[in-house]
Amino acid sequence: MGASIDIYQKLPKSTIDSLDKNLLVGLVSAGRTSEVQRTLDSLRVKATSSFELAYNTACSLIEREKYKDAEQLLLSAQRQVCPTPNKLLMIS
Repeated sequence: MGASIDIYQKLPKSTIDSLDKNLLVGLVSAGRTSEVQRTLDSLRVKATSSFELAYNTACSLIEREKYKDAEQLLLSAQRQVCPTPNKLLMIS
C-alpha cells in the first residue's frame, strides 16, 4: 500500500481532482493517519470541502482517538450528502 501512496504523491497536480481523495484513502488504509492533516495542508485542501475528504479525515481522527473532532467532520460529511435530513422524513 505504501508504494501506491508514493506514486499518488508524485503525480502532477493537474491530474484528476479525485487524486486528493484517493491519496487520503490510501493514507488511512495504510495506517498512516498521522500524515492526513499534513497532506491536506500541503495540497491546500480543506477536510470539509467534500464528503469523501471529511469522511476519510474523520476516520484518521478516530484512529488517533480524537473523537470530538471526528464527530464534527462526520456531521459535515452527512450535511454534504443530505443537507436537509428532516425533509426526508416528512410524509404528506
